[in-house]
Amino acid sequence: MKRKMAMALAAVLVAGSLPVTASAATFTDINEVSWASSTIQAVSDKGLINGYEDGTFRAKNNVTYSEAMVMVYNLMSKTGNLKASATNTLPIYQTVLNTYKIPTWSQSTVAYGLSAQILMAADLPKFTTNGVSNPATRQDVAVMFGRALSEKYDIYAGTGVNYNDVWRISDEAMPYVDLLTRLGIVTGDDSGNFNPTANITRAEMAVMMNKTYDLLSNELANTGEITEIVNHDGDYYDVDVKMDNGERNRLTLSDDNISVYNKDGSRELPISSLTKGDRVSLVFDGLVITKIYLLDEEASAQEKYDAVGYIYSLKDGYLNLESENTGETTKYKINTNCTYYLDGKKTTESAIKDVIDDNSDKYVYAGLYTETKNEKVDGERQDVLYANAVYVTVKDEYTQTGEVTDFTSTTVYYKASGSNARKSADFASDCEFYIGDKKSSAKDLEEMAESGTVYVKVTVNSKGKATKIVMTEDKFTDNTASSTYTVKGFNKDRIIVSRGGTSTTYEFGSTSDITYYVWEKKWEERSFKGAESYYDADPDDGERSYTTMYARLNFDKSGKLTAIYMAKDNDRENAFGEAEETERKGTVEYIKDGKLKFKTSSTEYTLQSKYDEDSLEIGGAPTSSLTVLTRMANCDDVTLYAEIKADGNNKITDIEARLTAAEGKMIEYNGKDASDSDKKNTLTLETSDGSQFKLKTVSNPKTDSDDYDAEDLQTTGYRGSSVELEFNNDGEISKIIVTDSSYNSGTKRVKGTASLDGSKIKIDGKSYSWDSKTYITSSSFTYSTKDMFERMLQDKDIEVYVEATISDSNKVERINARVESAEGEFVEYDSGSVVIETDSRKWSFNTVSKNTLLKNCGLDDEKDFEKKEGKNVTLEFNSDGLVEEF
Repeated sequence: MKRKMAMALAAVLVAGSLPVTASAATFTDINEVSWASSTIQAVSDKGLINGYEDGTFRAKNNVTYSEAMVMVYNLMSKTGNLKASATNTLPIYQTVLNTYKIPTWSQSTVAYGLSAQILMAADLPKFTTNGVSNPATRQDVAVMFGRALSEKYDIYAGTGVNYNDVWRISDEAMPYVDLLTRLGIVTGDDSGNFNPTANITRAEMAVMMNKTYDLLSNELANTGEITEIVNHDGDYYDVDVKMDNGERNRLTLSDDNISVYNKDGSRELPISSLTKGDRVSLVFDGLVITKIYLLDEEASAQEKYDAVGYIYSLKDGYLNLESENTGETTKYKINTNCTYYLDGKKTTESAIKDVIDDNSDKYVYAGLYTETKNEKVDGERQDVLYANAVYVTVKDEYTQTGEVTDFTSTTVYYKASGSNARKSADFASDCEFYIGDKKSSAKDLEEMAESGTVYVKVTVNSKGKATKIVMTEDKFTDNTASSTYTVKGFNKDRIIVSRGGTSTTYEFGSTSDITYYVWEKKWEERSFKGAESYYDADPDDGERSYTTMYARLNFDKSGKLTAIYMAKDNDRENAFGEAEETERKGTVEYIKDGKLKFKTSSTEYTLQSKYDEDSLEIGGAPTSSLTVLTRMANCDDVTLYAEIKADGNNKITDIEARLTAAEGKMIEYNGKDASDSDKKNTLTLETSDGSQFKLKTVSNPKTDSDDYDAEDLQTTGYRGSSVELEFNNDGEISKIIVTDSSYNSGTKRVKGTASLDGSKIKIDGKSYSWDSKTYITSSSFTYSTKDMFERMLQDKDIEVYVEATISDSNKVERINARVESAEGEFVEYDSGSVVIETDSRKWSFNTVSKNTLLKNCGLDDEKDFEKKEGKNVTLEFNSDGLVEEF
């Protein structure tokens, strides 16, 4: 791939730097910083930082904020990583740059920083004081570098911040300092301190730039794709790489003469981890390859290694591994050329043994690259499992999955996945409980376990106590699971299968290592070509006679694929003993973009665009509208339960839904004696997001008080009251509980435009004190804390309308807010929300559906939102408080 041409930048010299010196070697003062002298020469040779015309570098001088931004720009330009859309943006920011007296020579790069979000508007006041440039701190420069790299590297991928003075690092800077630490760009001083508020020097800046330049250059130079890899018994590997420039490199590699790293260079990998189709970057020293970077995203542990688990023993040439999936122990013979890695760094077998001995109270977790050899053992030929590479890390905890057999208030009992081993774990005092990704309680999980077949993931600490329990209705994915997949691709190199919306690719080392079966009224063994012909076409007429091909995969104990069973869609039930249609029931988490997801399942089910009355039913609602169903599913104030049937592609064919809980404002209630038959036994509920639902009630719903009954609730005095609703199994309202009514002494309602009046809130011109537990809801935004709401009311660019309940002591107890107008600089649109930046901060507001918003804004595609980035916009909100146009 050709390197991008570095963009020219007027006045690229760092402030104070005059014409560049002829050679870095002529710097007269770098011996003062001997620890950085070679690096200073390197960055000067690369054109990243210049010296002064008097031949000095002045390594101990502080770097100002403006200088730091120029250096970051230079670095991204030299490595081909500039955002083209963010260049030449000076006119957009000219006014604000002049306001904060940003030096003219750096304004174009500071404008780039703002446009590329390397800088934020809130950073600009730090640049100068009374027109004089300020020196930058180490943590602020780390933020600049981190933001510049954040599109390539995950800023929340780890916890590399272990400096002695970590408590001094600001919350904003922490993830970026963590990233740069993991990448090896920054380190602490001799005392283990980061010194976040100390000013950064030109020498320190040179080191940061040099390391970042090497990292980015290694990724961009000499990239290509592995087209073939041949393993010669682990002694060496022949690798063909097709380069992006069209050239081909044929390499002979061994673990002794080459180092392989993951994408960010933080972990060393064995050559055996490379596979055909991998994207790689080759790093040359002259004509010799010294490093290989694996550019593809890292797979999960289950996909990355042939076997994963906990080392039971390592001695006498054998490794015993307790499978993470099944809990069973498998014995592996150590290959003569086996390589060992500890926390991503290459090491020795003896060092791993020391780790095992020194951590008897912990779990030594390992991923193995393995192979199976057919050898003579005690005079008989048999398959022997070999370990070719062992990748080790020490954990305080281990995780196992299985099917729940019993669940009590103190213990979980389960059958381990892939085996009949019965396991149990008592709960630690600080054990956390989850249903899916939602934090729950032990009681919630106990109730779920009693409802039917459920699965669990248990994390156990070094004392054998469970510290985290995750329960779902879906099986947790593992290499040995006997699941039916949809086949997305099948050829001599690989099979691609999909389940639950997730696709997985299994590469074939050799097609002869796998046994193939196809369903022809019974299972028939075929050669690979026979199986390929079965997948590609019908043998009689050459045309496909099926819509979907299904498969089950078998693995051996090492996790190697050993057999593939394939059946066409109309044979699925006979072949696998299961109907194509599946059933699922539970509480709905959301319906988004036509996908329905249950709270206790990771699978998203696709809704059809239209259903007839027999295929869609909302119990308790006098309608079978898909729109109403969607509003119910996405409303925080109601709980929607559904029972669905779905085909093999997870498309919902039938759905029955009903509410199980709801709260909101009672607009109207009509009992069994209502004169209008259409209104008889119905209640209209308005939720906090502005939605209104017409719901059925039983003929005489209960209340929780002797002060009022169902007949009282029909009077106008109770209209507008806040209520909580309970439902029967048909979805009809069986109980109405009034929680906030005009009949309640001392409670009143006010509404109007809101603002701040000192420490009070002013609504429609009158001021009220805050209650200690003021409850804030809104359909316009997701912020719910009083502090954030006060900041919004202070923002002159945002107008907020509220409806509030006021106690008899004149305090605001509850607020339902909606934004009526807002304006600022457009930042982005992302999945139903729009982000703008005002003078005070960034704000995120909820929008109408994407298609409606595009239409209202006169845009054709979601990518067109990017054209508005950096522009001043005025947001228009509908009556529900959702952004409908800007």
